[in-house]
Amino acid sequence: MRNFFIISLLIMGLINSAPSVIAQEAVDYPLLSQGSIEPPPPPPGYAVTLPPLEPVAKTSEFVPPSPPVQPDSGDASEVPESGRFSQSFQPASLPDSAVSVQIISSELAEQVMRLVRSLKTMRTLLDKPESAVEIRRIQLTSSICARLLDLKGFPEPTIFMAGAGDKVLRDRSFGAVEYRYYGDFDNRVNGWVKPVETAVYIDLVFDGRSRRRTHVRAHITRSGSLTGAFYAYSWDARGNPWKMQGSMEGIFVHDDGLPAGGVLKVYGSDPSGKSMGLILNFPVKIHAQVEPHKKDTRHREGQRVSIENR
Repeated sequence: MRNFFIISLLIMGLINSAPSVIAQEAVDYPLLSQGSIEPPPPPPGYAVTLPPLEPVAKTSEFVPPSPPVQPDSGDASEVPESGRFSQSFQPASLPDSAVSVQIISSELAEQVMRLVRSLKTMRTLLDKPESAVEIRRIQLTSSICARLLDLKGFPEPTIFMAGAGDKVLRDRSFGAVEYRYYGDFDNRVNGWVKPVETAVYIDLVFDGRSRRRTHVRAHITRSGSLTGAFYAYSWDARGNPWKMQGSMEGIFVHDDGLPAGGVLKVYGSDPSGKSMGLILNFPVKIHAQVEPHKKDTRHREGQRVSIENR
């Protein structure tokens, strides 16, 4: 009888503590009823201030060196005017219309295309909210930024997989989608995706194996050029934070995934405090890439060639 009484007290204590645990989880993962639609601030613990990349200052006007001193070879009056060293050098200057194009490596271009693909997925996630492929691309945003900035030792997250019985919650009043412990046992996602006028706001938290966590927050335009900002933070098994953030402005994308115009800024820092930054102004050129030869598709008289009427 005494053992039964003790077991009953333990069960009642667990039942009373259950609401506090649920409330703690609700605060940890803000959903539509608690989340904000303002541009998200960095999560707690962001103690490293990333230095902004200042543009390189223009160098002063080139001043040519003075001509060498001629040796004394006698009377200078005997040297004709054409033989004397009196040439004046003029500094070469580029015309104002000249535009400099950045040159990047093929590896960097591959990572840029992967990052842009992840950012574009934030637009299409509302159309396919149950797609594990779409969610996985967003989950890998911080990992791609770490490779883009060459930050070594980034903890690669486990692959996100959606369970067969998992369902998403749709909020028809806002046209939004909520995730509550969505995914397989090894990786779960909590958060929401919400359209607001011409933008899409995302707040997703991925909890993986060994206390690994990835938090992605972003706001991006729903159509047209890619414009917006994102934050992607990851923690390893020891709780060390990796902080990635960036912004897009007027980015248009080629068919191959490489941006054709706009500005992309990416910043990041590792747990040791090392900070890196990258600013790319598109279009860019890929080093050692041979441009394809453009075939002439016009007739010898200047008219377009019609394949059907050849």
